[in-house]
Order: sequence, then C-alpha cells, then structure tokens
Amino acid sequence: MLVHEISELAAQAGNLALSRQKALSELSVTAKGHLDFVTDVDRAVEEMIAAGIGRLFPDDGILGEEGRSLSGISGRTWIIDPIDGTHNFVRGGSSWAVSIGLASDRPVAAALNAPVEGTMLVAEAGKGIWRNGEKLPAHRRPAEPSIAYTGVSTWMSTDNDRWLSGFVRDELGLADRRTGSAVTGLIPVILGEADLYIGFGEHIWDVAGAAIIAAEAGCAHSLDWSAGLPQGPFTFVCGEPALVERTSRALEMRRT
Repeated sequence: MLVHEISELAAQAGNLALSRQKALSELSVTAKGHLDFVTDVDRAVEEMIAAGIGRLFPDDGILGEEGRSLSGISGRTWIIDPIDGTHNFVRGGSSWAVSIGLASDRPVAAALNAPVEGTMLVAEAGKGIWRNGEKLPAHRRPAEPSIAYTGVSTWMSTDNDRWLSGFVRDELGLADRRTGSAVTGLIPVILGEADLYIGFGEHIWDVAGAAIIAAEAGCAHSLDWSAGLPQGPFTFVCGEPALVERTSRALEMRRT
C-alpha cells in the first residue's frame, strides 16, 4: 500500500524540519515577498522528499513549492510543500506542517505531518485515513456547523481579508479562526473538529495533500483534479458539502 511509503517520507521530513527548528539561530531565512519567507530547511526538506520519491517511484513527476520540478512518464505527480507555515516555523511556532500529495487526473494518496502538534494524517484514495498510524473510523459531523478556518495570502489586499471575515461571521454564522498555515487550518476540518476552510491566494502545494485526505473524510472541496493542476494562485474551499456549495455560490457572485 502507498500509505506505508508516503508515511515514511512524511515522518522523515517532519523529523528533519523539527530538528532544525530547535536550532533557530542557525537558520538561513530569505524573503520571497511581503511576509513570505523561505529557509534552508524548506529546501533541505523538499530535497529529502524528492530524493525518496526518486528512489521509490522513478517514473513519477514531482512539483515542489521551492522549485523542484520533474516531469514523469507515469502520469502521476507528487506535490510537495516542505513546510507549510514557514512564517510560524521561523518564529518557533507550532502551526506548520509537511504536505505531500500524489495525484494524476484523480487523487491517489497523501500525507500531512504537523510534528509539533503531534499529528500525522495519511490517506490512500478509497482506503480511508490513518492518524498517527491508526485507522480512523468514519466520523459524523455535528448537525449545527460552528467553526471555519480561513486564510488570505499576504500579497492580497486587506479588502479580501475584511470581506472573508465578514462573510464567515455574518453570512455563514460561523466563528472565524486562523492558523497562518493552510494545512493546519485544514486538519481540524478533516477530523470533524471544524466545518469549513476558505483560503484566498492558495497554491496547489498548499492544499493538494489536504484535499486528497479531506475527500476520504467525506468533505467536499473546490479542486478539480481532472482539469489539471492550477498554475497560479486560486481560492480553495473545503469542508461540509452543503457549506462548500453555499460558499462557492457566494464567491462566484462576488466575482461577477
């Protein structure tokens, strides 16, 4: 099963990142944009994951946030975010995670590892979800939704931020929470601890792994695998199906 290989890759990557976070004074940090950083750890973790994929699955393609790109011949692509939540990582925070997703024109498998928070989720399409090595039972969501996690990319205007907070609070009637990481905002949705995630300005590596696992949890999301991987930033919605549909309609009306 793919879950064994992808679990090992995510565990090794999380261990490397966590060990380096414990030596923050030695980090090399470079600004990619406004409040957008990359560290030598991001690059090292991405290289570790890519090397492991190359050994195990040499025919597959690779797409990494920090520039690793390899066309494969299998039709499958591994999508890597070595540290989602780098801003939190460089401040010694806990809200960051490793994300690995595998897809073709459909979801295949994924792993999310939030090592400081002690959570690793792994899934293979059609076979369920494992949390820290144990198979998760199907969970029922509460009848009355109450919590949404949101994210707005740092390069977007504050108007987007204000609109999103107001929409979640006033239109959906949900509490709005933020973590500064798409993955750590999506994990509670996957686990049924929250009801919705809305992210403005996401990239495919931010959400690919979580989208694959969320689908196994019975969530709906706005990513269309059959349309190919998005090439630029996009809005991502994931969660309880009726909320995703309602939110998607509101976002479409806002664009028109």
